[in-house]
Amino acid sequence: MTSGSGTEKKGRILSIDILRGYNMFWLIGGADVIIALAAVFPCAVTQTLVEQVHHARGIGFHHHDLIFPLFLFLAGASWPFSLGSQLRKGVSRLGITLRAFRRFLLLAFLGAVMFGLLNLDFAHVRYNSILGRIGFGWFVAAMGLLWCGRRRFPWYAAAWFFGYWAACLVLPHVFGPDGATAWGKGCFQTIFDDWLGGRVPDKYGAEGFFQAVGCVSSASLGVFAGLLLSKEGLSEGRRTLGLLGASALCGVGALVAWATGCPCFKSIWSPTYILVAGTCSFAMLGVLHWIVDVKGFAKWAFFFKVIGMNAFTIYLLQWAWSFPMFGKKVFGGVASLLPTVWAALLLETGFVLLRWLVLLFLYRKKIFIRL
Repeated sequence: MTSGSGTEKKGRILSIDILRGYNMFWLIGGADVIIALAAVFPCAVTQTLVEQVHHARGIGFHHHDLIFPLFLFLAGASWPFSLGSQLRKGVSRLGITLRAFRRFLLLAFLGAVMFGLLNLDFAHVRYNSILGRIGFGWFVAAMGLLWCGRRRFPWYAAAWFFGYWAACLVLPHVFGPDGATAWGKGCFQTIFDDWLGGRVPDKYGAEGFFQAVGCVSSASLGVFAGLLLSKEGLSEGRRTLGLLGASALCGVGALVAWATGCPCFKSIWSPTYILVAGTCSFAMLGVLHWIVDVKGFAKWAFFFKVIGMNAFTIYLLQWAWSFPMFGKKVFGGVASLLPTVWAALLLETGFVLLRWLVLLFLYRKKIFIRL
């Protein structure tokens, strides 16, 4: 059964690993380094960078707003390669489905554990965790490609996206006033969360529970990217142009969505936000693919490659092990001799370095932990 993926190209796409590593870098201390750097060198440039490593408040889009949808995008981009490999090995579609569902359940379980499940305080467990939402979005998108096939997958993805868009666009005008205020008070996500008992960040996440449906579209955009990169018969140049073209289409879609009254609003994961993130994701992957996979200039990105090859590992490891506590024992002596702002920069940089050295050790030993 090959129609499920429509792809045959084999081999690892380094640009996906590097982009994943770049994305994870901000979560393992990169953002803190920027903040510490701004304290050492206060100026308009560093203050702008500090704004970009925080989420936009209300309507708008900052660099930090890209991190979560980019993880979903990259999870989707990897799926056509994994699916094609499993199909070539003779794994049935039912077997692939069970594996994928098991992965989703494991991600959801680990996410709940990270947010207190094993404390047995079930009233405050965050069930809509980051890992759980990534697992859900990826699973639904992955099943669309598996069971619908490459030709019908666009219709499957469109149904999810436009259904979500319809709920987001229509209900604010029914239940609340027009304009931005409606998106905070009268949108379907808020109404749904209120029905569950209110938007409780510690229980459903900062974006609420219904936002998980939007994650399917972010992951589906990644699947389209993976199909472009893995399809046999396309030249490398056409793959790159395809990614950049998809970025342009998402950009146009975002402008149309915004013009029809749907703003870019991360806190409720609006459809325009999905498209803006998709614009950036396709563009970044397209440029990296050209530089790294087509032209072969990959050595400069080794730092990010090491992170990207074990991104899941460091995500869990930094939750289980206090790198700052260990880092203060390693760098604290030197830091105590420096002015406060320089000491903070040294410590934050040291924390990132320690995490990276752990990943480098695993990389050298060829130990890669994935689900």
